[in-house]
Amino acid sequence: MIKFIVRRIILIIPVLIGAIIIVFTINYFSSANPAMIKLGLAASDPAKLAAMEHAMGLDQSYFSQLGSYLWDMFHGDLGESYVYDKTVSELIAERIPNTLRMSIGAMILSVLVGIPLGLVAALRQNTAVDYVTTGFAILMNAIPSFLIAVVLMIVFSVHFGWFPVSGADSWRSFVLPVIAAGIGPITQNARMTRSSVLEVIRQDYVRTARAKGISENRVTSRHIMKNALIPVITLIGTGLGTCLAGSILVEMIFNIPGMGMLINSSIMSQDYITVQGCVLVCAVVVTLMNLLTDLAYGVVDPQIRARYAVGSGKRSKRAMAKAEVV
Repeated sequence: MIKFIVRRIILIIPVLIGAIIIVFTINYFSSANPAMIKLGLAASDPAKLAAMEHAMGLDQSYFSQLGSYLWDMFHGDLGESYVYDKTVSELIAERIPNTLRMSIGAMILSVLVGIPLGLVAALRQNTAVDYVTTGFAILMNAIPSFLIAVVLMIVFSVHFGWFPVSGADSWRSFVLPVIAAGIGPITQNARMTRSSVLEVIRQDYVRTARAKGISENRVTSRHIMKNALIPVITLIGTGLGTCLAGSILVEMIFNIPGMGMLINSSIMSQDYITVQGCVLVCAVVVTLMNLLTDLAYGVVDPQIRARYAVGSGKRSKRAMAKAEVV
């Protein structure tokens, strides 16, 4: 298992470098001139513009600029914003806590609500509970998160006044944004759990367990859920990326100073050095979540855990044999 973790961590590096190269290339060939953005009105002076381009290294070749950026990045320097009078690292450090609170909260909400809904719908197949749950999941999955955010704001903030309309001053400010960002993942987890549980229920080992007189609760927890969780875990792992993507619109609607608003404002002001830093941080969060997802496979499935068990030869064969028996 340790070798597997090390290999996965090593594979993260080229993924992050690839993401940065793609974003850097798009920004490099764009029509925006960072020197003009930084100088503002003073960019009308050709001498000042040329001096600023030289100071920022914009007169160098594509590969020289890319190499310099990657070198600085590996040393913890993400550059300085063209618009804000701060470094990119400082801007991200100020904004990312709010985004992580909202994204992780939405992901936890999707797990706590979506999986039980899918399980109940599967265990009560072709009943009113199943029809209501499935219909709710299909309907909510079709509605975009920004529309849900607007409706929640109008009803619970403007009409009832239970939660703040905007800002990130207290935990109450994150309740509606978390729900708005989590509705989509909730419906996805519910539908995936339902289909996965229905597939497992029809397996022979579930019938055998029930024939032995094992209680229904134990059959559900030990035989059905443990074997049905693999595809659900995969969906949960990608759910954080979905929440990060959906946070841009939700943060703008609720005026939450997070990564979503920072990326949007940086794109609008052509502050591409900040965009590159935000993409790098988001890529790190998503890849780390994928790593945790792979590790969760080993916890749920003994065969996967035995496959990456430390050791070789007879020891690994015994582990695989034991996992197959389980």
